[in-house]
Amino acid sequence: MQNINKKAKEYISTLLEFPIIGQLKEVEDLGVSVTTHTYDVLEIAIRDLKKSYRNLKRAGSELNLFAMFVGIIIHDTSKASLRAGGGDSILSHSQVMLKKPDRIRKEATGILKEMEEKTGLILDPDTERKIVHIVLSHHGRWGRVTPSTKEALMVHKADEYSAKYHRINPIGADKIVELMAKGHSLDEIQEVLNCTSGIIKDRLKRAKVELKLKTNKQLLNYFNANKKIIIGDEFFIKRITETKELIRKVDKLGFETLVKKCELFDHFNDNQIFDRGL
Repeated sequence: MQNINKKAKEYISTLLEFPIIGQLKEVEDLGVSVTTHTYDVLEIAIRDLKKSYRNLKRAGSELNLFAMFVGIIIHDTSKASLRAGGGDSILSHSQVMLKKPDRIRKEATGILKEMEEKTGLILDPDTERKIVHIVLSHHGRWGRVTPSTKEALMVHKADEYSAKYHRINPIGADKIVELMAKGHSLDEIQEVLNCTSGIIKDRLKRAKVELKLKTNKQLLNYFNANKKIIIGDEFFIKRITETKELIRKVDKLGFETLVKKCELFDHFNDNQIFDRGL
């Protein structure tokens, strides 16, 4: 009984060693690495599964959790492959999802085929179809393909939540004003914090709106007098706080380690995932 998910563990371990998965660590979207976002989608999906089905055991009896797991891991690999170049490199991931879904399909099926060659493990046809559909449809109405399975819909909603709440550079006006108080110019702060001038302007504006101040000088004077500032409204603070915690967790423990410790493994059954002939 203890080896019921041995092949599933082997499969995921091999998948995590793929170069394109490693490359996702170097790709950032608004200050958040793609691997950090991927882990976030996984955690959100698990939370939603528990909420919708009460527990993962019941969820596993109705959904293909392995397809969801693999689909989440590879759902954004085109962000790395597009950066590496190719015929569609002038398009963004979102544009390719909308305009060239066949490219996404080809990449997803290619990864699964390579996995088959590396591991000797052949996915059950239904599992493979569900994985590819998850990847193709994870943008929902913002992509060409909309989710048509329960698994794909769960992943889309998790991806959407992650994008709404946690796809944000976690720098707040407090860090910016602290550097201003030390005499740094805005150009210098941009280099120190490794962010764009647009981020700095946005963060300072949010703080000024909340404190009902008009100028950066007034904001600096407020900070010097109070040693702290309000960085934005409640929703913005929630996004910044949660994103900081997410980044800190993935940076500290590592994406691969967190994925391998995922509680979904306890609900995988090799006989249901892979070709019965194995």
